Amino acid sequence: MVRRTGKGGPREPQGPGAESEEVLRAKYLDYCSARLCDVFMELEEERVFELARAVEQKAGVTHGAINFRDLAGLLVEQLLGDLALPDFDVWVEDYRRHPEHYDPYLLGLWRSGVESAATSG
Repeated sequence: MVRRTGKGGPREPQGPGAESEEVLRAKYLDYCSARLCDVFMELEEERVFELARAVEQKAGVTHGAINFRDLAGLLVEQLLGDLALPDFDVWVEDYRRHPEHYDPYLLGLWRSGVESAATSG
């Protein structure tokens, strides 16, 4: 799966490890969110219903008994369990070595998270 529509943009020249942990954590969450969105958007409609039924069965409830918000949350948890995302420390280590492998996936959401933290603090 190759994502080329992200707004990660070209990297500004920086030395290795120059980004703060706050920025790296924001980028990590952005990357994970983008990967999850990619997987969800690639699901065929029938697969979404199959997953929903499986989640309801796992929760031990009858079909249609879970409200949409809760069902969506359970679906996200299921997809995250199926998706092989690295943990933060592994991701940072690889990101510092090969940012070009990750930047195309970034949606740009990390910027707003860092900017809002800077203005509220």
